[in-house]
Amino acid sequence: MLKLSKSQLEQRIRQIAKEDTSRLVFTRHTEMRMRERKISKTMALDCLRNGHIRRIPEPNTLYGTIECRMEHYAAGVTFGLVIAVSELEPNLIIVTAMNIED
Repeated sequence: MLKLSKSQLEQRIRQIAKEDTSRLVFTRHTEMRMRERKISKTMALDCLRNGHIRRIPEPNTLYGTIECRMEHYAAGVTFGLVIAVSELEPNLIIVTAMNIED
């Protein structure tokens, strides 16, 4: 299981989002939730590149990943993306998207 701090996870996510967007995998579920919540792909990329992990990342033992929620404020809304990170998988899996109430 991946053992990274919140800041290390943020750095890894930001680096991949800035350098190689082909390694970002948006699930069908995520794309549906983004449409429902009016979160554009541009907003999602901005979140991945500039957002912050505010909650403690949680292990997903079923898939062997760490899931963390990157939060960001853009276009008048605070929203988040849940990202699955694995040391065995070079891609980042964006699991879902949500609006966050302050």
